[in-house]
Amino acid sequence: MKVENNATTVFELKGESLAAALRLEQEIRKELQSVTPQSTGYMNEIQASWEKFYADLVARLAIEAPELLQHTGLGSPVVQVSHEKDSLPRAYREFPVIYQGDGDPPRYFMYVPTDYKGNHFTPADGVQLTREQTEKVDDMLFAGGWLGNAPLVSLKKTGVATPADYDPLRNAFLRKAQKDRHSQRIFIAGGESLAAVRDFERRTGEYQSSVARVQQAIETIAKTEFPALLENLPPGEALRASVRYSDGGYLNGKTQMLLSVRQEGKADIWQAGKTVPLASNDAYTLTPRHRGEYIVEPRRDTYAGKALAAIMDAVPKTPSFSDYPQIHADFTFYPNRFEAAFGISGTVPFTRKFGNNTILVYNTEDTETGDFTPPGATPLPLKAYKWLEADERDRNMGVAPPPMPNEIRTLPWPTPPLKPAGGTPKP
Repeated sequence: MKVENNATTVFELKGESLAAALRLEQEIRKELQSVTPQSTGYMNEIQASWEKFYADLVARLAIEAPELLQHTGLGSPVVQVSHEKDSLPRAYREFPVIYQGDGDPPRYFMYVPTDYKGNHFTPADGVQLTREQTEKVDDMLFAGGWLGNAPLVSLKKTGVATPADYDPLRNAFLRKAQKDRHSQRIFIAGGESLAAVRDFERRTGEYQSSVARVQQAIETIAKTEFPALLENLPPGEALRASVRYSDGGYLNGKTQMLLSVRQEGKADIWQAGKTVPLASNDAYTLTPRHRGEYIVEPRRDTYAGKALAAIMDAVPKTPSFSDYPQIHADFTFYPNRFEAAFGISGTVPFTRKFGNNTILVYNTEDTETGDFTPPGATPLPLKAYKWLEADERDRNMGVAPPPMPNEIRTLPWPTPPLKPAGGTPKP
């Protein structure tokens, strides 16, 4: 059966490998008698607690039962290489994992990572599944992605140095990605371009503060209607108001306030989140939108309405990088229909932050030959940006990134932040 590199192969455990899986379960139960991983609190703390539990378990078995680690694949990690278009390869050490499935007695399955050359661990007496069989097992174990079935033991994926004999031509995922003709131009903002970004950030902060004042005002008014609304609901029920806003391009810089009132499910848990019908009042008129949500417009013929109108009228035009022609490029970019719907172009950048640096990102095509540089900005190689972006993703997932390649480390570029940084959304 053909096996692709950097993929996953699935086996149903039988015979010797099944016996090893059952023994591993016994060792886990034994470990749990003396160690109790954290089960409440912050998710990252719970995850770290279980990671330590598994690491300690494997360390003990490496001394007491090394053959068990070999038979369960926990002693046979492989190196997979992730290699995206316009980036440098990133290597990770990954381990096989065993899942318990349905049945009486239960069936056991091992998901085995395939290395960058197409090699993988093979469990003794295990039966390799076909693609169709694997899809059925995936549905049984994970319910199409809705069920988070946990493996018996999960060892952390860890970044490692890219093997010297890695061949990009063997990477099927990279070959497929190369067909995408989109690319990007990257710059470290400085001078006039950085001043434009700072002004945008200042305006965005003022905009968000003014919107928050409107949301609070509408929510306060909506709550005055709760007693009347509760008269038509079961005793003991409670309500909550939700005020959100829309500032899409179709509004031409204006902000639309959206109100919904929902049941909390105190009287009937199955009614939690259900919206209740609303009516206009002295402060605002409501226009039904969809799913129980209403567009809020202030009345201008009542005292309460005029007070709300004053707050809503104070909301400034939605800030956009479109307001800063000094950082507009003329790069060629052919958006697909989804990108076009979101206004993604080769003219207006979006930003990212790494450390104390602000990055301007422009969409282009592979064939772009323009030499535009934002005023005061410094070009940054796309490979360096992609590497730092991937480092950030790894840290967000609790994965130790691979060591930084020399060609990126030697650039006049700061060390990536230890904590993930933010950025502005694409326009």
